[in-house]
Amino acid sequence: MKKILLPLLALLIGSAAKAQTPTWSDNVAALVFDKCGTCHHPGGIAPFSLLTYTNAFAFKTQIQTYVVNKQMPPWPPNDNYSDFAHKRSLTQAQIDLINDWVNAGAPEGNSANTPPAPTYNQGSFIANPDLVLYAPVYASKATAGHDDYVCFSVPTGLVNGKKIRAIEVVPGNPSIVHHCLVYNDPAGTSVTDTTGNCAGPTTGLIAGYAPGEFPTIFPNGQGVKMGVELAAGSKLVLAMHYPQGSTGIVDSTKIHLFFYDDTVTNIRTVMADPILQDFGFCINANTVDTVLDVFPPSFPMPYDATLFSVFPHAHLLGQEFLVYAIKANGDTIPIIHVPQWNFEWQGFYVFKNPIKLPIGSRLYGGASYDNTTNNQFNPNQPPQNICAGLNTTDEMFIVYFQYLAYQVGDELLDMDSLTTPPNPIQPTGVFNEATGNSYLLAYPNPFNQQVNIDYYLETESEVSLQIYDIQGRSVRTLTNSQLLQGRQTLSWDGRSDSGSDLSNGLYLVYLKAGGKISTQKVMLSK
Repeated sequence: MKKILLPLLALLIGSAAKAQTPTWSDNVAALVFDKCGTCHHPGGIAPFSLLTYTNAFAFKTQIQTYVVNKQMPPWPPNDNYSDFAHKRSLTQAQIDLINDWVNAGAPEGNSANTPPAPTYNQGSFIANPDLVLYAPVYASKATAGHDDYVCFSVPTGLVNGKKIRAIEVVPGNPSIVHHCLVYNDPAGTSVTDTTGNCAGPTTGLIAGYAPGEFPTIFPNGQGVKMGVELAAGSKLVLAMHYPQGSTGIVDSTKIHLFFYDDTVTNIRTVMADPILQDFGFCINANTVDTVLDVFPPSFPMPYDATLFSVFPHAHLLGQEFLVYAIKANGDTIPIIHVPQWNFEWQGFYVFKNPIKLPIGSRLYGGASYDNTTNNQFNPNQPPQNICAGLNTTDEMFIVYFQYLAYQVGDELLDMDSLTTPPNPIQPTGVFNEATGNSYLLAYPNPFNQQVNIDYYLETESEVSLQIYDIQGRSVRTLTNSQLLQGRQTLSWDGRSDSGSDLSNGLYLVYLKAGGKISTQKVMLSK
């Protein structure tokens, strides 16, 4: 008996180990598409694409090194201090998955199981904008000692006012656009300034772009409509920063605007301002120093406010950022901690749940700066005295906030689900409005709280939409009913029919409609 059972046991153990080996098709591709694809796609800001197995295999060693060392995907905030929506950071389980895959030789698996790769339309993440505005074709005038800061005043051409639900900045030449700040000019009185010293207006900021930044998407859901009013006859001011080394290179950045339907009569206006800032400091050569600011400086907040996002900003000497609030009772509200500042990766970070800033609170911010030879990014060797200024070789201390007047329940809103793109670029092979073909799309994927499932019915149909686990067992039925023709959207919260939380891993979305079957793999990763 032992002679029979022992080889059988060894065979079963070996088979189980083999089954657990991650593959590109079944495990890794979906994770890479979600966390890396926004930069690593053809024409993206990254130096190579990772949207095919061939490319990922070629760069497997680099992927492993950067992922294990937590250098990629770039995500500066400390997730243990505060929580943000749409974060790019990887969980330890996801890091282990990449590490195990590479250590196993980076196998492809069954290519038929590879999920559709995302597609990108000339740097855009959202399809079918309602209005596209173009900056003039412009050749950077940056010099060896001076960056080029210019402002383009672009008429919207609107005859009637609109309400913005999303804004996407699409750089014409990503290699030279360090950042673009978008300001609203309701009166339409602004003018273009290409003298090289225009950092933008002092008010009216509504969106921004820096490498790796996502579109600005305002919360939109049942009973929640936030955004920005765009008046008839208004203009947008695009404050562009072209760094040293870009002299003579041409750019024409464009702005994609997405509006609420005209039947939406009221929205809650989101404002943006550099609430914490200091333009009067210097960091002496061969010193490490800090800059601090508090708001309001002499009296507490006179009203309840809701913080939607935060955007700390510094230059090459920056080392660490810490921003928090203190309530009237002395309690601390964590806002953001950036333990290792990276000039190349910065932007607006949307809170997972908006932060209530109660009346009587104060905002505090601080940043440390290293002006010594120990700082590998120090633009001067030997170090020189550096003061606040516009050039990259100067320094800055600014913390922007997007905020609005508080309403009861704001702190309970889920920004992961309320700030999904209005028209996400569809992966190859799914629904196309022009052809009317059926499609099935799940996003975000991987997901941790909720995955949205879109599908399109060519005719009124009996629809069955179910979730299966990797063993082929049905774990959740989302609908089993007669539905009308058109686009449908459902969501799944990662729970079973009984309401229990399911374990992390791959699941299959199974759609049967009109005699057709469509499937889409999703990864639950809490």
